[in-house]
Amino acid sequence: SIGETFYKSGMFSDIKSAQQAVVKIMAGAEMGISPFQAMSGIHIIQGKPTIGAGLMASRVKASGKYNYKVIEMTDANCIIEFYEGGTPIGQSSFSIEDAKKAGTKNLERFPRNMLFARAMSNGVRWYCPDIYEGPVYVPEEMEAVTEDIQHTEVKKQLNDDQWNRMIKSINEGKRDLITWAESNLIMTEEQKAELSNLQNDFVL
Repeated sequence: SIGETFYKSGMFSDIKSAQQAVVKIMAGAEMGISPFQAMSGIHIIQGKPTIGAGLMASRVKASGKYNYKVIEMTDANCIIEFYEGGTPIGQSSFSIEDAKKAGTKNLERFPRNMLFARAMSNGVRWYCPDIYEGPVYVPEEMEAVTEDIQHTEVKKQLNDDQWNRMIKSINEGKRDLITWAESNLIMTEEQKAELSNLQNDFVL
């Protein structure tokens, strides 16, 4: 099988069995990622697929619908502007202060890469979630899981345009965004009620 071929190749040190290889490949297939890219760029942590920021960024540019531009990238902050059809649709930022609030370890190691990964991951979920079948994460977001440290989630509040775009994606079938929003967003009571109604509609 293809999973056994990848496993026996010895090229992927994190794979301990053909079954693990198959899980990666299947996760990639659901996101439109080729088997080799999946083996190289996807890691399954606590049942959630995490994707390298470079692979995530390449999917944005290859979508033919979305694009992005790095507005600022320093050791203290990263700001990425996202575009749809050449039109700006919003910015995603992540700062060193956000990282500290999230309990991120080893901030002195490659801070720019870490900030870019978090800004990219949030931006993809906010502005172009339809390039994947559901919410995805970068490994940096799962650091607290792999290092077994105390973790406080940094929650964001969407502006009206971001919120409306997310609701549109949910109505188009991206149900996993409801769970992601409940876990990652600061919401008004009206927004919570709107999500609850959408969840009830799916159940019915």
